[in-house]
Amino acid sequence: MMQPRLWLRTRWRRIILIMAVIGPGLITAFADNDAAGVATYSVSAALYGYGMLITLIPVTIVLGLTQEMGARLAIVTQKGLADLIREYYGVKVAVAIFIILFLVNFAVILQNVSGIKSSLELFGLNPVIFLPLIIGLLFIFIISTKYNTIEKFFFILIVFYLTYVASAIMAKPDWNLALKSLIIPPANTFNPRYVFTAVAVLGTTITAWGQFFIHSYIRDKQIPLEHLKYSQWEVYLGAILTDIFSFFIMIAVAATLFVNKIQIADATSAALAIKPFAGEFAGVLFGAGLLVAGLLGCIIVPLTTAYAFSEFFGFSGSLDEDFRKSKLFYSLFIIQILAALFVVLLPHMSLFRITLAANFLNGMILPVIFFFVYQFTNKKTIMNSHTNNTLQNALLIISGIVISVAAIVGSIGGWIWK
Repeated sequence: MMQPRLWLRTRWRRIILIMAVIGPGLITAFADNDAAGVATYSVSAALYGYGMLITLIPVTIVLGLTQEMGARLAIVTQKGLADLIREYYGVKVAVAIFIILFLVNFAVILQNVSGIKSSLELFGLNPVIFLPLIIGLLFIFIISTKYNTIEKFFFILIVFYLTYVASAIMAKPDWNLALKSLIIPPANTFNPRYVFTAVAVLGTTITAWGQFFIHSYIRDKQIPLEHLKYSQWEVYLGAILTDIFSFFIMIAVAATLFVNKIQIADATSAALAIKPFAGEFAGVLFGAGLLVAGLLGCIIVPLTTAYAFSEFFGFSGSLDEDFRKSKLFYSLFIIQILAALFVVLLPHMSLFRITLAANFLNGMILPVIFFFVYQFTNKKTIMNSHTNNTLQNALLIISGIVISVAAIVGSIGGWIWK
């Protein structure tokens, strides 16, 4: 029988190991709930109420499945997904994938910068003054600090997602209906428009950039193979937690705006519209959550593009390197946000209007990313004994087929949307 002191020592070592590994899975999953994600959940819940909650359980399963594959692939190969695509499929394919990723990511960055702007307006702050100030501080922070410090900042931001839990509780939702809606499909809502919105919800949760980011971030963190199982646990935990927060965002809107037949175009409208029904403080909390979500997305999504560029084209790029060693990496990070800032500050510009369309496109390209993940995670020459099992392959293939069919049906809904 193990002595108490030895048992405690063993447990403490395990906790230290878990703390050393934790980060990529949780951060990637929570970053999926960026300002673009909050807007998508808000708009979808305002349109369909609790009826959109049915998407969350399958989305959580697919998110956990694909992120685990990404984490395992990165830890075993110590390479990013972009590295592997360039190495095995050549420069032409790499360039094509990068262009698609860049365009989709830039649409998401626009939404995140717009989310920060909208939250500032919600609190009565002039975005022309405060938005460039916040962006400038982000630049200084990312360029002047190292990986570990940046990761701690990400965790601080994640804590603020609890504001959505408080907003949902204050909205006094129908908890029985909300929980039933997770497993019981809504009546008379499965039409092309509903499918279009569902694919947008999927595309904002399981993102193309998220697949690239977790590879690159794990490579940057240099997690060793012997810690693989801890990273796998963290990825699944992240998938579950992020969609729990998605659940609270959606029911806060469903319990207030949907039941009162109020339609919105963005998350800021949701924060303002919630106030008369759930109270002033609930709206403030919702707006604060939007600000934090925008900040997290405004860092991670452009970082993903910078990581992918470095890997696709063989340049140095790491958060542990200073600006002199990773000039192109940091320059691309800065250029993306500056371009988004310029567009967002144009008069009468509301980029949340493209929320569903942008995230629908994100969902459409997921099967392509799944194809590469499937190919690499089944390649014994790089994965050795860590290839996918039969169940993982079956679920990934089914997910790709279902998303492809849904994207086609949803496209019809997008064209006829009025």
